[in-house]
Amino acid sequence: MSTQVRRRRRGAPRHGGAAPRRLAQLPYLIVLSGVGAGLTLCAFNYFRKGSGLIAAALLVGALARLLLPESQLGPLAVRSRSIDCWTLVILGEMVAFVSLSIPPMHKTGLVLAGAFGVLILLVLLARAVKLVIGRHRDGGAGAHVVPGETGHGPPDGRARSRP
Repeated sequence: MSTQVRRRRRGAPRHGGAAPRRLAQLPYLIVLSGVGAGLTLCAFNYFRKGSGLIAAALLVGALARLLLPESQLGPLAVRSRSIDCWTLVILGEMVAFVSLSIPPMHKTGLVLAGAFGVLILLVLLARAVKLVIGRHRDGGAGAHVVPGETGHGPPDGRARSRP
């Protein structure tokens, strides 16, 4: 005997009372564009301003999630209202704290940070080369070697006799 479980799905908002689909994406697009603009500012060495903009965008997203109904949030509504709000508030406050607590770098600090980044890049590159060379020596990614054997046995697949 099989039991059938029926789940209720949240239906799409009806066109009568809900905002149009394009307006439902607006809060999400505001948060996304704020984070994108903040990242762009960070890329141009305006770390404090950029991370402040990211924090503000996340806090605006939390406020929108708290005040607007789900039909007007689009992809900003992922889980329950409280989890979404707390997640956005905590992330926004953490980014704001980091942006305000890190002292500004002078040219020497920027050079050292760049040198450290180059060092990390060289280590990653060396590991990637080592991985590629190791795969090449083992006969490619598809080669299968049984533990205890070298893989250089007879071509017909028979096992070698041991002395």
